[in-house]
Amino acid sequence: MQTIGIADDSQQGNLRQFSQFVREHEGGLFNYVFRLVSSREEAEDITQDALLQAYRTWNQVDPNASGGYVKWCYRIARNLAIDALRKKKPRALEDDELDRTTDVRSLKPEDIYEHRVQSTTIRDCIQNLDEKYRDVLVLRYQEELSYEQIAEILEVPVSTIETRIFRAKKMLRQKIGTN
Repeated sequence: MQTIGIADDSQQGNLRQFSQFVREHEGGLFNYVFRLVSSREEAEDITQDALLQAYRTWNQVDPNASGGYVKWCYRIARNLAIDALRKKKPRALEDDELDRTTDVRSLKPEDIYEHRVQSTTIRDCIQNLDEKYRDVLVLRYQEELSYEQIAEILEVPVSTIETRIFRAKKMLRQKIGTN
């Protein structure tokens, strides 16, 4: 009987720990997925699926390992997002979604239009980059992760992240310059 009580205490501890993890990281995880899939509804679904998978495998992760639970959950979310992108062609943000990500109240109508055109162009260019370059740009500039954190999530050396970011920015400049 005591074994069951110990197991219950352990499960309750895991649930509390996971709940705290979700409170701290769900928003960032959603933003990361949203930047990858460009669909609010799909990002919500993928984020929930990633968190569910993370909870199911919570005991398999070494919290003291480099990146621990955060790395584990971001990798799950990334893989789910990649699977979703492979199943469908990426779409651009709708105007109302763009309005939510930009403070358009302070802009003149012609500035709003120009901003939308530029945002759409940049977003399309990022979406058309190879996956490895798109990932590093999203993680660095939209999620504001350090090179070390990106390297942990993608499981590549920091020098590879530096190279990919450099090349991705160069590709974007070329694409935007020709559009």
